Amino acid sequence: MPKVWFRIALINFFIAAVMGAILRYAFVEEISWLKFRYFLHGHSHVAMLGWLYLGLYALLVHSFLPEVRQHSPFYRNNFIVAQASVVGMLIAFPIQGYGAWSIVFSTLHGLASYFFAYRFWKDMIKDGKASSRFVRTALLFMIFSTLALWAMPPIMLGGLQGKAIYYMTVQFYLHFQFNGWFIFAVLALFFKLLENHGISVAPRPIFRFFWLLTVATLFTYALAVAWAEPLPAVFAINSLGVGLQLAALAFFAAIVMRSHQKIQEQLSGWGLLLIKIAFACFALKVLVQTAVIIPYIATVAYTIRNFVIGFIHLILLGIITQFVLGYGILNNLLSIRSSFTRMGLLLLLAGFFGSELLLFLQGTLFWAALGFVPFYYEGLFCISALIPVGILMILLGRRRNAPNTIPPPYSAVR
Repeated sequence: MPKVWFRIALINFFIAAVMGAILRYAFVEEISWLKFRYFLHGHSHVAMLGWLYLGLYALLVHSFLPEVRQHSPFYRNNFIVAQASVVGMLIAFPIQGYGAWSIVFSTLHGLASYFFAYRFWKDMIKDGKASSRFVRTALLFMIFSTLALWAMPPIMLGGLQGKAIYYMTVQFYLHFQFNGWFIFAVLALFFKLLENHGISVAPRPIFRFFWLLTVATLFTYALAVAWAEPLPAVFAINSLGVGLQLAALAFFAAIVMRSHQKIQEQLSGWGLLLIKIAFACFALKVLVQTAVIIPYIATVAYTIRNFVIGFIHLILLGIITQFVLGYGILNNLLSIRSSFTRMGLLLLLAGFFGSELLLFLQGTLFWAALGFVPFYYEGLFCISALIPVGILMILLGRRRNAPNTIPPPYSAVR
C-alpha cells in the first residue's frame, strides 16, 4: 500500500511542477486566463500537501508501523480523504484563491492530518530510540503549525488581509511546516534508516542535537516577525535561534562523520547520493540563516523576493524532496532500474540546481542595483521546465521496466 501512495504523491509532485513552470512562463508571455496569485496558491498547496505531506505519509507508515497495521483500512481511507482534499484545492485555489471551497478543502486536509497524527502516534512502536523521538516531535510541529489555519477565518472576517497579523499568521504556518514537521520527519526517517541497518550512534550527541534544533525552530520564527516588527528584541531572539541551530548542525555533522564509513558500507547508489544532497542543502540552509544574525542582511533576505523563493525551494526541493526520493529508492518504493528513471532524476536535479543558481544570482544583482541577468525570465522558465519533465520520466520509467526485471529485495539493490 505505501508504494501505491508514494506513486500518487509523485503524480501530485508532477502536477505541482507543471503549475510552477506555468507560473514561470507567465513572466515570459502574458497568459490571459491565469490569475497569478490564485494559481500560485494552488501550486504551493499541491506541492506541500499533495507531494511532501503524502510522500512523508507513505514513508512514515512504511517505516514506523508493523506490517499488519500498514494495511489497516484507517490509513488507506485517511489517505483517500487527504488526496481528495488535494484534488479539491487543485481545482478551487486557481479559480477563487482563498475562497469558500478552497478553505473547505484545506480544513478537510487539516482534519485528516489530525486523525493521522493521533492514530499513527497510537500505532507506532514505542521503543525510545532517536527516530521515535524525532517522529513524535514532527507530528507535534505539524499540529502546532495548523493553529494558524484556525486563526485565518477571524482574521479574514475582520478585514485584516494585507495587515501584519495576516502575514505573520501565514508565516507561522509555513515556518513550522517547513522547519518543524518536514525537517523533523526527514530526520526521523534518517535515524530509522541507521537503526534498521545496525548503525549505532551514541545517544548523547543525538539528544543534544534534538534539543538544540527543537528550541532553535521555535526561536527562528522571529525572523518572520521581524519584517513587521523590526525591534531589537525580535532580532535578538532570531539571533539566539540561528546560533542554537548552528550548534545543532555541528552535532549533526559529528554524528554523520562518525557513522560515515558504516553508512558507506551499508548504503550506496542513487538513494545515498540523493540523501547526501539533501543534507548538504540542510547545512547550506543553516549557514544561510546564520548570516541573518546581522540585521541588515536579515532585511535584505526577506525583502528581495528572489532570495525568499530560492530559500523556500532550497528547503522543499533541496532538502525534503531529495531525501524523500532517496529514501524511497533505498526502501524499494521507487525503482531506478530503468535508465529512463535515472535520466529523469538527473533532469530533476539540473532543474533544481539551475533555478536556484539563477534565483540567487538575480537576487544578488537586485541587491547590488546591477539590473537583470540577460534573458533571465526565459532562462528561468527553461531550466524550471526540466523539473516536471524529470518527474514525468521518473513516473514513466517504471512502465518501461520489463515484467521480469522486478527489483530484488533491498539488501541486493542499493
